[in-house]
Amino acid sequence: MSKKKKIIIGAVAAAVVVIAVVLIILFAGKSSGKGKIYVQSVKSLMGQDAFSNRFSGIVETQKTEKIELDLTREIAEIYVSEGTRVKAGQALFAYNTDALRMDIEQLQIEIEKCNTTIANSNEEIAELRSIMGNLSASDQLEYTAQIQVLQSDIAQAQYDIKTKEANITAKKNAIDKSTVTATMAGTVAKINDENAIRNADAGTPNVFMTVTAEGDFRIKGSVGEQNIFEITPGEQVIVRSRVNPDQTWTGTITSINTQGEEENTNDMYMVKDGTESSTKYSFYVNLDSTEGLMLGQHVTIEVDHGQNKSKGGVWLSSGFIVYTEKAEPVIWAAKKDGARLEQRKVTLGLYDEELDLFEIKEGIGKDEYVAWPSSDCKVGMTTTTVATDTEPEIYNEGDYGKEDYGFEGNSGSEGAGVDDAITGDYSEIP
Repeated sequence: MSKKKKIIIGAVAAAVVVIAVVLIILFAGKSSGKGKIYVQSVKSLMGQDAFSNRFSGIVETQKTEKIELDLTREIAEIYVSEGTRVKAGQALFAYNTDALRMDIEQLQIEIEKCNTTIANSNEEIAELRSIMGNLSASDQLEYTAQIQVLQSDIAQAQYDIKTKEANITAKKNAIDKSTVTATMAGTVAKINDENAIRNADAGTPNVFMTVTAEGDFRIKGSVGEQNIFEITPGEQVIVRSRVNPDQTWTGTITSINTQGEEENTNDMYMVKDGTESSTKYSFYVNLDSTEGLMLGQHVTIEVDHGQNKSKGGVWLSSGFIVYTEKAEPVIWAAKKDGARLEQRKVTLGLYDEELDLFEIKEGIGKDEYVAWPSSDCKVGMTTTTVATDTEPEIYNEGDYGKEDYGFEGNSGSEGAGVDDAITGDYSEIP
């Protein structure tokens, strides 16, 4: 991993921790009823419940073969159907060759006639020349004219033979190419109606069959006009399976189509939700690996903020850990939302000095909940994940008052605004 990438991931993780701690400070002790204490899931504190907006996407191929219909010919047989997987060189469909074969037979007959004309004309010329040898020069003029006509007929017949032979060659080539094959391995994505193509308006593409390449996948995503500024070309993303969100791929956004200019694609369209409508735009992701993906598979796409690179095990901010008189580390915990608050003894592992995180080797699981230690925490209290606008007593008295966090209430000084939030109106806090 590059140094730049490590810095970005570290900054993101640090930001998650700071935000989590501030939220807990703000909401610690808040209650949705008498005797309840606010808790937060370990998973969310580790950033594993937090992710960017997820956009829908579908796996498609980057290469498509479009086979046009020869409007001068009729289709005799189709060997595949939509969804058929084909290999390079595999037969897709065949044109009818009966008319071509009949044309070739007719041309061969005409060539024979031309050859007969040439032979007869040569015989006549030879006979006329033998007669001319016994005639005077003046009498030979008439025979000479007849010979010239015959020679012209021979030249025309020879020209006709060459033309017909070329025509036969072309028709034989057409017969040889009457079976249309795939030029690449892939899947038959679409077969259009032959009659509809023939009856279409002039200028309409006469694509009969579409084959999409195998293995060369990309992701086509969809983003609404409200969220389009959240993504940019060149940004790294995480692609998740809709069936199994833990199955992921990585890639890079290559383009965002806001003009709908890409050929034969729906890159810009309107959707309506109730009374409101919005525009959807397509964007494209090139994948680092396509292993395990299927053509047409539906996925979700999210910007990669390092959420898949969370530390293994359980890691919590050192602020959650307090020590007993015997210097044993403990945390305030609950098995689930609404469960009774416990004081748990934990076993500490590694310490991340940069992020101020302790590895919790024993004592708490990712699916459990923790409360920020304060004078409000009492064993047996009911826990809640819902913070209300009741101002917490933590900021009015006790060992964990605002002075312990170094907040200054003076406007313009370091920490200004944080103190205002602590002593002010909480009705706007979600």
